[in-house]
Amino acid sequence: MSAVHKKTWIDRVVDGLDFIASIMMVVLTIVVFGEVLSRYVFDLPLVFSNELTLLLFPWVIFIAAIAVTKNEGHLSINFFRSLMPKAVQRWMFAFSKLVMLFFSVYMSFSAYRMGENTASQVMPVLRISKTWLITSVSISFAVISLILIYQFVMIVLGKLEVPDEEEMLDDLDHGH
Repeated sequence: MSAVHKKTWIDRVVDGLDFIASIMMVVLTIVVFGEVLSRYVFDLPLVFSNELTLLLFPWVIFIAAIAVTKNEGHLSINFFRSLMPKAVQRWMFAFSKLVMLFFSVYMSFSAYRMGENTASQVMPVLRISKTWLITSVSISFAVISLILIYQFVMIVLGKLEVPDEEEMLDDLDHGH
C-alpha cells in the first residue's frame, strides 16, 4: 500500500505549468493541422502558421522541462551511485543537483542576454519581437533553478530520498 503524497505549492505550480504546456500543445497541433489542411486541400496557405509554430514549440518544450525536472524524469546514469553506501549516494545526488543548478542558471542568464540582443528584431507576419522565442528558455530555466535549489535543500535536510532504479521503473509502470 503506497503512502498518499500531499501536494506542495511546487507540485501545484508545476501541475499548472504542465496544464499550460498541454493547452499550448493542443493549439500547436491545431495550427499545424490547419496549415496542412489549408495548404494541401484548399490551396490557401495560412501565412501566420509558420511563425506561430516557431513561437509555440519552444514554450511547450521548455515548460514541459520544468515538470521533467521536478518529477526526476530526465535521463540519469545511476549505476555507480547505486553501488555506494546510502550516505554517499545522498551526497552524490545532492552534487548532481548542484551541477544541474549551475547549468540551469547559466542557460537562464545566457538566454536573457540573447533576448536582449534580439529585442529589436520583429517577426515579419506576427509583428512581435523575436525575444518571445528566447524568453521561454530564460523563464523555464529560472523556474528549473528554483526547483533544483528546493530539491537540494530537501536532500540536505534529509526530506528528499535518493530514488532507487526499481522505484523509478515502478513509477513508469504505474504511470506516476
